[in-house]
Amino acid sequence: MKTFIIGPCSLETYELSYEVLKTIHPYMGGKDFYFKGSFDKANRSSITGKRGPGLEEGLEIFKQLKKDFKGVKVTTDVHEVHQVEKISEVVDLIQIPAFLCRQTDLLVESAKHFNKVNIKKGQWMSPQNMVKGVDKLKTTNSDCEVWVCERGTALGYSQLIVDFASVDLLKDHFDKVILDCTHSAQLTKPTGRIGGNPKLAERYYKAADIFEYDGVFVEAHPTPPLSYSDADSVLPLTTMKKLLENG
Repeated sequence: MKTFIIGPCSLETYELSYEVLKTIHPYMGGKDFYFKGSFDKANRSSITGKRGPGLEEGLEIFKQLKKDFKGVKVTTDVHEVHQVEKISEVVDLIQIPAFLCRQTDLLVESAKHFNKVNIKKGQWMSPQNMVKGVDKLKTTNSDCEVWVCERGTALGYSQLIVDFASVDLLKDHFDKVILDCTHSAQLTKPTGRIGGNPKLAERYYKAADIFEYDGVFVEAHPTPPLSYSDADSVLPLTTMKKLLENG
């Protein structure tokens, strides 16, 4: 079954998360759907960048959303080993950020507390190097489903390229291969600011079926320019709705 991981980049507020989920949820009946939101964007490029509500408030937001939308599953990323057990009390799928995809202690701890772990592929990592992470999780928890989320490979310093030819290789090792449609559309501007191409993100969403990915990861926001992060690559909520309406 195709997996859908959709939500805002940061949880920001309960009201924002509720608005996004309220729009998406009606299209998710019978689908393997996870609402995504980060309680902390700990790897912002600038120290002044907004990071989100934090661990405690973020978990309370997830708890309330689960009450509001019965049966909904949630996912978030984790940055530190000590956060994993606490997150497991509420979260259904844990996500390892791309910058931390080789952090052994974080992977091992995640496998101890979760039966599903989604590893974001580092932009500098080859598919062959990514598969080594599977052993770290499976050795710790043989029942753990290990997913990999393709978010593009760095071409020089400014552009990301999705290697569609790597899907089959990754499928030989991972339980699911997910295409991150929005982060793969990022583009570093000459100023160092992270830009993006939402139109390209839409095309990646449509291409996921053609190249037989097991699912898609998409960040969506009611007002992208106001998004705490990834404002240039997240999809407007209206666009996300149209994509879901079209199947």
